[in-house]
Amino acid sequence: MANRATHAVEKLRSLEDGHRALVEVVACGSGAIPALRALLFEREPDGLFQPRCLAVAALAALKAHDVLIEYLSALRTRADPVEQLGDDAVINAAARALAEQRGERVFDLLLSLAEARLRPGVIEALGAFRRIEALPYFIAALADDDARAAAETALRNLGAAASQALTTAATFPAAEERESDSRLRQRRSALRLLAEIGIEPQAWPVLRHVMTDRDPTLRVLACRLCLAAAPRMEKAKAVRQLLGSVDNADWLLLPEIEDCLTTYFAEAREAIETTLREAAPDEHPLRKRTRFALQRIQARAEARANAKSHPK
Repeated sequence: MANRATHAVEKLRSLEDGHRALVEVVACGSGAIPALRALLFEREPDGLFQPRCLAVAALAALKAHDVLIEYLSALRTRADPVEQLGDDAVINAAARALAEQRGERVFDLLLSLAEARLRPGVIEALGAFRRIEALPYFIAALADDDARAAAETALRNLGAAASQALTTAATFPAAEERESDSRLRQRRSALRLLAEIGIEPQAWPVLRHVMTDRDPTLRVLACRLCLAAAPRMEKAKAVRQLLGSVDNADWLLLPEIEDCLTTYFAEAREAIETTLREAAPDEHPLRKRTRFALQRIQARAEARANAKSHPK
């Protein structure tokens, strides 16, 4: 039986047939665990991670979670970036495989891993716990391109409990004169999440100054929050600011502006209609780009209203 299990585990090394061998390995039962452990703990200087990720999947299927915990507890930083890249893929797989475990031991281990490095699999596994203790790591991971999606999911799941931390992340001033790209992406992500989760009206004054931020995307996102939670007079200011941003918005930001004005069309309707009406071609012609954008917003808002009044 041991020889059969060892032979089956060896098949996991094949980049072509490894996935097919996974069923055979699991069918060997607990007898395959020693060979799977040996494969998992192997060093791979070439950075190949697929066989060890398959070993993780097999160990999880066999409920050998202690082996995965042992592996994650014994991590070492590799000097070779190629080897480290392969290890990171295996670490992510092992962390995700442990996500179904809800014990303190696993949670504390994942927190220690996040403290060392914000890997997406670790953030995803921590998110499965839905615990506020992991909130600082989720906020920090918003600045990481690899881990951001997992962090956003975790923060959505925390809901209102994450609002204060997201507000701080969106507004905290940068130490440097020019913000780094990662910091800007973190702040943008925080504002988008706040728009999804929602903010209380009393939280708006803390965010008000973002409407005058140097970054145009942040300004637009802050306008969205203003339209959701600010007093009526400030909402009018947000609408005017959005309308004034259409002409100079890039191709990524323009859809964001249009979506915002469509979502809050009730607040923007009068200003949009006035802008189009007063821009007579023979007097103060609007640039075609702005006119078409406002007409698209009107059409989308009308379509939404019709869909609500005539549901299928």
